[in-house]
Amino acid sequence: MINRYRLTSTVYEREDESQKVLPEKRIFLSVEGNATEKEYFDGVSKYREKIGINAEVDVEVLRRGKKDTNSAPQQVIELLEEYIRLREQKEDDILEEISEQFKEQYSIEFIKQYLQDPNEIPKKQRNSFITELKKIGYDINYRKYLRKYNRELDEFAVLIDRDMQTHSEENMRECIKHCKDNGYKCYIANPCFEFWLLMHLADINIEFGEQLEKIKENPKISEHHTFVSKAVSEKGHHGKSGIKFATQYMPRINQAINQAKKFAVDEEDLIDNIGCNLWKLMEELKQYGKDETGRL
Repeated sequence: MINRYRLTSTVYEREDESQKVLPEKRIFLSVEGNATEKEYFDGVSKYREKIGINAEVDVEVLRRGKKDTNSAPQQVIELLEEYIRLREQKEDDILEEISEQFKEQYSIEFIKQYLQDPNEIPKKQRNSFITELKKIGYDINYRKYLRKYNRELDEFAVLIDRDMQTHSEENMRECIKHCKDNGYKCYIANPCFEFWLLMHLADINIEFGEQLEKIKENPKISEHHTFVSKAVSEKGHHGKSGIKFATQYMPRINQAINQAKKFAVDEEDLIDNIGCNLWKLMEELKQYGKDETGRL
């Protein structure tokens, strides 16, 4: 069987899921990276009230399997659209989808029972079925988790690195147009997401004013780092514990927003110029629910 599905995660219940205020709006974001971006936005979600974000709005980064390295711009959009299709599916559609994959191994009655109440199925059979689902990348528990959200206010967005080494100008323009045509927000980081992180940690013009071209080229300088990611890792004191969002990034979000406005801000301009328009997302989150005077 072909691995058709990408929405998957071994861990998806975040600590903030127990918060008393259930968000009335979520921004579902598909990203290229499988670690740093998720950690950053999970931090934004977890600490949103401390950041000054109304608890009634939240960001949900779509997860994919650890071995899923499909990160080209079109594949980032495809992951988002897989989720959009999932939201529109009825229970019978899901049953049919799974049944078609396993029609020779499991009966429709078995699958229907699993969807309705898996605990009614013997543990051995249940575990075997879960194993087979995972072989095709069908993480049923995560998909059930995502299906809880289906509100008219929700927005859909992608975050794409410019990465001149691998993403062509034509490729970027096609993705921007696709997003506009379908009503998705399109956030771009040129050359990469780490440049957005660097804007939290450094005064770019003072510390890197003579290296802006090098930032744009972002050459690979080691097995694990490019020029920008190395600078971020050193300044942010990254380690095995991750990016340390609460101490290194949360207090400096306004600094990053203000710096980002000094560089390219529109999607088309970001194709050829360094910058990151994620400040628009952060300001949208901060303004949600406020009136013209800035009050909730």
